[in-house]
Amino acid sequence: MSVNCGVSFGICAVRLTKVDVTGAVVDEPDNSYVTDNPISVALRPNIEEGQTFSLRNGCGCSIARFKAKDTFNWWEFTFQMGSLEPEMLSMLLGDTQIVEGDGDVVGEAFASALACDEDEPAVALEYWTQHIVGSGQDAFHPYIHWVFPKTVWRLGDNTFEEGIANPTVEGFSRTNNQWGGGPYGDGPPSGEDISEGGWWKTADDLPTAACAAATVAASS
Repeated sequence: MSVNCGVSFGICAVRLTKVDVTGAVVDEPDNSYVTDNPISVALRPNIEEGQTFSLRNGCGCSIARFKAKDTFNWWEFTFQMGSLEPEMLSMLLGDTQIVEGDGDVVGEAFASALACDEDEPAVALEYWTQHIVGSGQDAFHPYIHWVFPKTVWRLGDNTFEEGIANPTVEGFSRTNNQWGGGPYGDGPPSGEDISEGGWWKTADDLPTAACAAATVAASS
């Protein structure tokens, strides 16, 4: 069966998974979260431009010119949410959850600056977009699965006014060679190395969203 060449449209779901300083999935309860309320994820490569060298003779004519290769550093993100989900935000930012007596997570207490010997909170970021061919969703590969196996986040610019607030966080990626195919069994079909991130067309179902964290086995 040939693969249809379509376009990416929208963003349907986001999944976060806690990872430790080495990039391995954190072996603890409530280490996973899925939301079906994302508004957007902006993705930007951070590129360091190669140096430019030029040599001219005494009359100002060019003798040689050369531009060194650009270098990819990491990916940068802006994640805008459609709803205020405290368990997801605390997972992204490493904040302490505010919990009611019945165990419901109702908010978060913002964290202070990390001490020099503290590990930064990190998560694997995955999201799914629709794969559109012609004027409809592709029947063979209806979704595109995007994965960035280690990301670090902070609060972005947020505005509260007469209107619906969309919580916004900003982040960047780190290399993670511990992710492998991930702990969910829906990694890249070829087993390709995605330690810097990657994407592929897929027929797998979207993960199930809930306004609460879940637990996934730490194996990958």
